[in-house]
Amino acid sequence: MLTAIIIDDEQKSREGLEAMLHDMVEGVSVVATADSVTNGVKAIKKNNPDLVFLDIEMPKRDGFELFEAFETIDFEVVFTTAHEQYASKAFRTTAIDYLLKPIDLNLLQEAVERASKKREKDKVNKNFEVFVNNLKNNKSNQQIAISSSDGLIFIKVENIIYLRGDGAYTYFFLKTGERITVSKNLKEYEDLLSEYDFFRVHKSYLIHMHEMKKYVRGEGGYVVMSNGDSVDVSKRRKENFLAALSKL
Repeated sequence: MLTAIIIDDEQKSREGLEAMLHDMVEGVSVVATADSVTNGVKAIKKNNPDLVFLDIEMPKRDGFELFEAFETIDFEVVFTTAHEQYASKAFRTTAIDYLLKPIDLNLLQEAVERASKKREKDKVNKNFEVFVNNLKNNKSNQQIAISSSDGLIFIKVENIIYLRGDGAYTYFFLKTGERITVSKNLKEYEDLLSEYDFFRVHKSYLIHMHEMKKYVRGEGGYVVMSNGDSVDVSKRRKENFLAALSKL
């Protein structure tokens, strides 16, 4: 049985979620609720829960600030928010669970089940260490979590030279000389890494702009990366690529 805490400044939201968990979700027991980040931190330290349902937008301190009170995150977290913009890159980066309000019962059950499986396997909550680090640090220190056949691999963004897509697979080429294969398409990582100066120069290539050694002009041309690999630039992406180069 998982123990859970609900942190939300809206009383109706707290009571509604608590009722759903009590009446319709198996394997979880709410041991406390809190109406602010400050009271939430106190409740967590007192009850040592397995799972925290955390609202994001609250008066005075938002939900993200809760993590500053803990050196390590030894509980699972499910974010609850009425604002869809939060359910984007930050959460995909580290596989954090989130639920949009009004909360869907099936998604709530799935979130609790995932949290239960993580606790049963006694996995270190490394994804939250990455997430909190990303909130506090600049882009050059940030990491992404990618799924491999063995589990999650955590890679610093600054160590990625380029990515190559091949249908449903993506290959990461790293400064260490490693090549990591992931069973997701390149588009997903284009969306994720675009804010870190990565550019889709070709349907099959996403490059780290700061890892280019030179650009050789041509119909589309090609780029030589820091590891010596040559990457084609497609003709239709050339104009946007050169525009992106001028902004570096």
